Amino acid sequence: MYLHIGTPKSGTTYLQGVLANNRKQLAARGVLWPSGHWANQVHAVRDLADIHPHNLKAADVAGKWQRLVNEIHAWEGHAAIVSMEWLVGAQPEHIQRAVDTLAPAEVQVIVTGRDLARIFPAGWQEAMQNWSSYTWDDYLVAMTEPESAEIEAGKRVWRQQDIGAILRQWGEVIPADRMHVVTVPPPGSDPGVLWQRFAAVIGIDPDEYDPAGRRDNSSLGVISAELMRRVNGRARERGLGWKSSEKLVKQTLAKRVLSKRSREEPSLALPADRYPWAIDQGKRIVAEVEQTGVHIWGNLEDLIPDPAHVREGTTPDTISDSELLDAALDGIVGMVGQINETLDTFRRQRSTLSAKLDKAEQALRDRRDASTGQLTRRYLADVADRVGWIGALRRRSRRRAGEPKAR
Repeated sequence: MYLHIGTPKSGTTYLQGVLANNRKQLAARGVLWPSGHWANQVHAVRDLADIHPHNLKAADVAGKWQRLVNEIHAWEGHAAIVSMEWLVGAQPEHIQRAVDTLAPAEVQVIVTGRDLARIFPAGWQEAMQNWSSYTWDDYLVAMTEPESAEIEAGKRVWRQQDIGAILRQWGEVIPADRMHVVTVPPPGSDPGVLWQRFAAVIGIDPDEYDPAGRRDNSSLGVISAELMRRVNGRARERGLGWKSSEKLVKQTLAKRVLSKRSREEPSLALPADRYPWAIDQGKRIVAEVEQTGVHIWGNLEDLIPDPAHVREGTTPDTISDSELLDAALDGIVGMVGQINETLDTFRRQRSTLSAKLDKAEQALRDRRDASTGQLTRRYLADVADRVGWIGALRRRSRRRAGEPKAR
């Protein structure tokens, strides 16, 4: 039983897409990627680890973990994989529950890791897609001074990205020889390298599977990310809630519309003056990972930012109003297009359903009419057999045909 627990922004979406895209091929080789939408795994992990962001209710996911466990226990192959990056923050009691419920399957833990110079910019823009409204500068302060920062983001990100601490936490329940760290290769590498390393952990040949994932979690460009930050702030001021706005704000505006601008916008980068600090943190993490004695797939040096990749890019505070306006216009027009597509889909579905209902109603009417006519004929025939000259004629006709008498 393989639990891929994160970390966030370390190629998890890509790997989950590859696994989903190859579900049938994996099953044919005895490896289970659970059925249904990946959201089922999200709900199961929420239930297991008692995670309920944005005031979501625990009752909404009650029993989801056990349902996932039941599917795994029913699997007749030799392995199963669950991948959900919120597991990275699971507490020992949650980890123990996972191990206990999955028994007698032996739990193997996989942690994917990426260097901090790429993690932090990716984390900020992702937060802007999830209702956050703190600035890039405040975020950087929170990363370097998490205990004294005014926002919680620093503590949360370190809980999700400090791989040494994560391994120690999971190590309270899972022995080191059943934990694996897979490093994300350096910038510019073929994304298939990450799949090759991951596949090696679970003991399958990566070349037998399509390495292209169907799920897309493209990062926003810096202009679109700053636009989302301001949209979130204004939405909060107007009293909008995340639960009712998530599909429109995140899934439509950010994921389906603004993400398409990423190739034409500059991407956010860690400032050059933060690189020495990020390099020191990377070296600390590498040393702590080495001390745990877990299996390493890839090169731990991949977790240390390379100063050769330092670049001074556009930062949110240097974006002009005209650039934000251009992104906002694209966002509005794109959302109108997405809403029109959704309405067209609803209309087609309604038309199809209406046609099916009409057909079903006609079939019921035909069956009812046929049943009524048949019953009437049977009744009249029965009366004719017993009453007067009609019955006599029918009985004479039957005798000539050799039919038995009615009783």
